[in-house]
Amino acid sequence: MSGIVDQYYDWANGLGDAIVGWAQPNDVPPSPTLDWPFVSFGSALAITVAYLSFVFVGSAIMQAQPKGFAEALYPVRFAYNVVQVMLCSYMAIEAAIVAYRNGYPIVCAKFVYGVDAPLAKVLWLFYCSKILDFMDTFFIITGKKWAQLSFLHVYHHSTIFMFYWLNAHVNYDGDIYLTIILNGFIHTVMYTYYFVSLHTRDIWWKSFLTSMQMVQFCCMISQALYMTVTGCSGTPKKITIVYCFYIMSLLGLFAHFFNQTYVTKKKKL
Repeated sequence: MSGIVDQYYDWANGLGDAIVGWAQPNDVPPSPTLDWPFVSFGSALAITVAYLSFVFVGSAIMQAQPKGFAEALYPVRFAYNVVQVMLCSYMAIEAAIVAYRNGYPIVCAKFVYGVDAPLAKVLWLFYCSKILDFMDTFFIITGKKWAQLSFLHVYHHSTIFMFYWLNAHVNYDGDIYLTIILNGFIHTVMYTYYFVSLHTRDIWWKSFLTSMQMVQFCCMISQALYMTVTGCSGTPKKITIVYCFYIMSLLGLFAHFFNQTYVTKKKKL
């Protein structure tokens, strides 16, 4: 069994090295996060496959289960949302403090390669937090809320985790700080909403949360386009371009969700 695991990690990490080699500029120091937990491509890929497997297998299992299991998880959901609010707000604040201390502007921040990268630790924590975010899907499936288990949900959770695996290797400083601030803030609001929804059925500001998420994506896309056109940032250009298209895909999916949920249904009413 150990031999199979070793073969898997040799193959997966070799593939990961090839991806990093494509994205990484030549003659730069390696990422300081290389030996940190969950940063190897083998670990990231295994976590993603396990997540996707749970989506399909867990959904099939829960289809046959009676209702009521979700209610038993109330204490876990309560604690989870509180932890997420604290963690996301901490990451947003910490990224802002690090950026301020190092004089990073809103765009075109300097990029420090190697062990002295100021943002490396908070970027790694942000990457790891995406593993914790998988619990959202666990609660959806165990709660049998199939309408929420959409392509958008699964695509968003699985791909953002893998993208930040790449960031942990290549894009762990500089302009990435703005993404952590924006996403950390949005997730703080989002998990506050989830916490409130445990005790309140109708929340008037639900649609504003989706709007805030789309504004976040617009800010990220604007930053990436400016960095690409001007070439002013030390962030690897290939990552900036791929990141820009990726965020555009999220914006499109969220806009479609907003239209279907809040515009189309409202017209029908």
